[in-house]
Amino acid sequence: MEKQRTLSREELLLGARKESLSRINQTSLRSHGKLWGMDVFSWIHPNVTTLNTTIISFPFPVKWVANKVDVVNALDQQSDLCAKVAAVFLFDSSVFSLKDEHVLNLKYCVGTTCVTEAMSMVKIADESPSILLFTASGDSAESANIEFEQILKVLQGK
Repeated sequence: MEKQRTLSREELLLGARKESLSRINQTSLRSHGKLWGMDVFSWIHPNVTTLNTTIISFPFPVKWVANKVDVVNALDQQSDLCAKVAAVFLFDSSVFSLKDEHVLNLKYCVGTTCVTEAMSMVKIADESPSILLFTASGDSAESANIEFEQILKVLQGK
């Protein structure tokens, strides 16, 4: 008969702390330096209210590469966000199904089916200076983030 080892209270607390720190690192705004003269940030599983506040607080217009749910939730909560967002590049939907009031107030709206396609479109939005913001939520957020970071490394020459 095999004995199962039980974890001590300290081991359980340490494990929970590691998991919590890992989750915080994944769910907060992260800086990635510069790309094409833009400051680059990513945010996985952003809180919509905090995301909106962050976008409004950026000093320059935002080129936003995101999945549809993040964009829809943010614009539905705060429609004047369009004044700060120079461009939206969806990476999970080639069909742009935003409300007319939002689409009409955005200079660039592009729908693609992957992060690579969305990132290749970022240069068309000629706002300068600007911020590049990548957000992802849902089941595929982690894989989209990995794809984004790989593309970023190549484009930044790292």
